[in-house]
Amino acid sequence: MPIRLARRTTVTATAGARSPRLVGIDAARGLALVGMIVVNVGPVGSQSLLQRLYLLPYGRASVLFVVVAGIGMGYLLNRRPEREGWSTVTWRAALLFGGGAALQELTDQVNVILPTYAVLFLLAPLLWRLPDRALLGVGVVLALAGPAVIVAHETIWPSSQPVDPVTLGTPPWEAVYSLLLTGRYPLLSWTVPFVAGLCVARLDLTDTAVLRRLAAGGAAVAAVAVAIAQLAYLLIGPDADRGPWRLLTGAAHGQMPLWLASSIGGAVAVVAACSLVLRRFERSQVLGWLVACGRLSLTLYVLHFVVLAVIKPAQGFSFGQGVLISSALVVAVIVAAVLWARTGRPGPIEQLLRRSWLLPPTTRVRTPTQTHRTEERATQQ
Repeated sequence: MPIRLARRTTVTATAGARSPRLVGIDAARGLALVGMIVVNVGPVGSQSLLQRLYLLPYGRASVLFVVVAGIGMGYLLNRRPEREGWSTVTWRAALLFGGGAALQELTDQVNVILPTYAVLFLLAPLLWRLPDRALLGVGVVLALAGPAVIVAHETIWPSSQPVDPVTLGTPPWEAVYSLLLTGRYPLLSWTVPFVAGLCVARLDLTDTAVLRRLAAGGAAVAAVAVAIAQLAYLLIGPDADRGPWRLLTGAAHGQMPLWLASSIGGAVAVVAACSLVLRRFERSQVLGWLVACGRLSLTLYVLHFVVLAVIKPAQGFSFGQGVLISSALVVAVIVAAVLWARTGRPGPIEQLLRRSWLLPPTTRVRTPTQTHRTEERATQQ
């Protein structure tokens, strides 16, 4: 695939406007949010075809969220000097880690992904400095070695794993242990979709040919990985999910290579498809709803978590309850996002992530439009 690096181009946009590639990423992020709501509401068990269709986002929506986070982080680091990039990333990581740990205090019925996000954000400036092939190599090595370490750890110490999610009261050593190996989103595997997002951020997502290749290639990788995993289950039998054989399986959230390949391939295909569809149907109302959700995704993620912490029982919901509640929540977040978009302001938590609000007015970064207007006033005077 011909690669056009994003960091070799200059991205300019007027205040309040979004470049075409960012709008497509917003839509993909909004779609990931909808999928995560469905999964977090549950239930995650499936017996019928209808239940399997309902749980189609399971093991995929959160990976799409992380891939999009990697793309967004790549764009952020591309636009800022290295020192400013470090300070911005450190502020966001601290806020996400502390906020995510505090959020997890509300309930253990849903696992918060934000602490893992925080660590990935801290790794981002180091990863972004790598050459293209080295960055891709890191992703491939982690996709193979990370799951192998997880399986070896579970085989050697099957009963010594703290699997509780990280909260404010979690001891530091246990938090590291959980984040790295035994939590719902262990870094040994979840760094891979983030690295994939950083790689995609180096491509020219304004090039239609690149987007088409990404969509086709991602879908092909996903399909092949699923097919191999299904074949492995048929050949290995009941022991497929135990011991070293796990490395050949593709169960959702199993942290294994084939699941990573299928979910990341699907996520890349979704990002490319959203960008292509938005070019063709830029006035589509449904796509506009997804874009609005994507721009308010962190605020909406926190709000839906708080709602579930209040209403989700310890035994979870039945399938019928899950469908009704997830549908109501999806409608609610779409309405909230569309109404908020009319204000023209970033969401409350999105604004909090922007470190510039902490700085004195004279040191805040100005948009190109603001700088141009200031120069015009100086010329007129």
